[in-house]
Amino acid sequence: MGYLDALKTLRKRKGMTQVELAERMGVEQATIQRWEAGKREPDIAALHKIADVLGASAGSLVNGDALLESGPRLYIKGVVQAGLWRPAIEMARDEWEPFIGRSDVTADPEHRFGLRVMGDSMDLLYPEGTVLECVSLFGRAEAVPGKRAIVIRRDADGNCEATVKELVERDGEMWAYPRSSNPVHLPIRICNADPDIAEVRIAAIVVASVRPE
Repeated sequence: MGYLDALKTLRKRKGMTQVELAERMGVEQATIQRWEAGKREPDIAALHKIADVLGASAGSLVNGDALLESGPRLYIKGVVQAGLWRPAIEMARDEWEPFIGRSDVTADPEHRFGLRVMGDSMDLLYPEGTVLECVSLFGRAEAVPGKRAIVIRRDADGNCEATVKELVERDGEMWAYPRSSNPVHLPIRICNADPDIAEVRIAAIVVASVRPE
């Protein structure tokens, strides 16, 4: 199987349409269609972007063995939902759901986990039900502008809210921005200034996502 065949198979395995892949790539759907039909080939930069979006390595795509790669067994340990406050973020261990992580992520599996998206606070990128593969900051993930991050807020009563947001630098400060169709969701300032919030911290960086069928 050539890498253009693998492109189509990996896209479908991720539950992505040609339109969704094109949006993530920043190209027209017709470009994806031509790649998959073998009428055109992506350049090196596009090939690396394809690999990143689909959770493979560029080398494995070129060599035609991307479908043979198998990442570590990881677990979905909780949900992220803006506005949902609760005593604990993580689900009970007997409720964890297994999934296969990206094969090209170098962080130790102990620092990698999955979270399921609930609600619409990032629905322009991650519709409800999307599984996010995350690397904690203990796994040396870099919290830099442009990355999507898991942000934890804790109120004075000890309740926590876990949400996924895109990191943006504004006026020298880090903010967590929603990418949502719902205007009720507002940016969060990482250096917290809300007297009702005891703590705001970046817990992990998103390295991959799998959308529901």
